[in-house]
Amino acid sequence: MSERVKLTAVDGHELEAYVARPAEVPRGAVVLIQEIFGINAHIRGVAEGYARDGYLVVAPALFDRFERGLELEYTGEDSKKAFELYGKLDPEVQLKDVAAAFEFAKKTAGSAVGVVGYCYGGLMS
Repeated sequence: MSERVKLTAVDGHELEAYVARPAEVPRGAVVLIQEIFGINAHIRGVAEGYARDGYLVVAPALFDRFERGLELEYTGEDSKKAFELYGKLDPEVQLKDVAAAFEFAKKTAGSAVGVVGYCYGGLMS
């Protein structure tokens, strides 16, 4: 089961996160940090895969500070926009959003939490 939830970072910023839940009690939790293309179909698919393996997954929408609901493709104008937004990202600020996702995962799963990222998320994790 998946859903979108609202998180609040320590600086008061409210952001959305995609949450994928396992069918059973979670064996742990994963904070999944997005690529520079937002919480798109690929990232949601990765989240669902971890959930099938028994993990609660929380993927914070790091671009919510610039544009809410952003979901980009890997080509054309979307790719161009992704790289423009990449230039606006500040790891010190985005870590606040990751921390909010971490706290949600820890509270919700009640167990160990890991962090994994792809593309920009690799840097952040």
